[in-house]
Amino acid sequence: MMLTISAKLRILKTASVLILLAFMVQPISGESHVDDRNATEEDDWAQFHHDLQNSGRSSSTAPRTNATLWVSEDLGFQAGSSVAVADGKVFANGVDEIVCFDEFTGEVLWTAPFEKNADVCCSWFTPAYNEGKIFFSGTDTVCLNSTDGREIWNRDHPSGRGAVDGSPVAVEGKVIASDWDGHHYFCLDESTGEELWIFEVEGDAQSTPAISNGRVVFGAWEWGLGGAMYCIDLETGQEIWRLDAENSPAGSAAIEDEVVYMATYNFDGDGDIFALSLDDGSVLWRKTIAPTDSTPTLAEGNLYVCGGCEGFSDSITYCFNASSGDQLWSTDPEDEIGDWRCSMAYADGLVFVGRPDFDDFGGTVALDAASGEVVWSHPGGGSSPAVSDGIVFSVGGGRLWAFGEIYAEDTEEAV
Repeated sequence: MMLTISAKLRILKTASVLILLAFMVQPISGESHVDDRNATEEDDWAQFHHDLQNSGRSSSTAPRTNATLWVSEDLGFQAGSSVAVADGKVFANGVDEIVCFDEFTGEVLWTAPFEKNADVCCSWFTPAYNEGKIFFSGTDTVCLNSTDGREIWNRDHPSGRGAVDGSPVAVEGKVIASDWDGHHYFCLDESTGEELWIFEVEGDAQSTPAISNGRVVFGAWEWGLGGAMYCIDLETGQEIWRLDAENSPAGSAAIEDEVVYMATYNFDGDGDIFALSLDDGSVLWRKTIAPTDSTPTLAEGNLYVCGGCEGFSDSITYCFNASSGDQLWSTDPEDEIGDWRCSMAYADGLVFVGRPDFDDFGGTVALDAASGEVVWSHPGGGSSPAVSDGIVFSVGGGRLWAFGEIYAEDTEEAV
């Protein structure tokens, strides 16, 4: 396995410390699933839901217990957001600042303040990493140096409105972002922030775009009036197809094997999960699920999605065959596993999902991906988990939690 330069430096810097710790720290029983505390580029979780296709699938190993590697102070992290993990660092949305942590120790390396949207309830955006730069969208879209948090450029949004929930993505020298109730998705030059194209939608632009084969897929929704799923050309921003939906496509799409998967929210009942042709938007299959903004997770030929809003509808996690749409398993509503704001993560035969706690999250759950059985749970974290270098990262209760099995202590017994 090839190591990055930063990983090699980390080994040199920490070698003496690790030798000392070998005598001081009790080993965790069972096989370790954290890869020697070395960051590897192939394990990066560089943006919301892992990659440009929003697959939610990591090649990393994953912990088999709920051992806590580290947990941050209460910095007010936004419930519903996730993190980016790259180059041995974790980048998180602190509501009014970006916070950069050391991936393995939780040490705060830098913070970068930004203007919070004053006229909306929340913004669940996740920072995106690409080639030494961090991108995020609040009241404007910003590019930072990932090493020290220094601002490289700042771009006002076309409508002057701020982004909500939708995260930017960086692809082929471009950054694609949104401005929520400004009704736009737009493309900027990655190096300068110059606007390259702009696309107007009917409704609120709330998705993190999914990208495959030169096509960009996202949704737009109107309160109680449904919405639409769009596919546009990456280079020109021209519409390729549009599918109107009865319910609200308020989350993000995932793409695999020329198929688009996207869920919908319904304010008055059940939602849907769609499988669409990337070529023309035709519906391949459609199933009823709890209402959700959850982005589907794709792994091993299956689709994982969760939904439900505490106090309004049951919280349920589902597994479907991605090709046929046949439901393979679902969790018991009484277990309250899953939430409309949570997008799941897959790694090493496990799927990671959150438990709801009304306006926050009440814990993280690891499920066996094949059966849906609970492998472990913990009362911390729960918001859209990310997995990198054998560690599960998740926000909850204003804190960022890191679950891993090397040099960690069991803070709660696995359930």
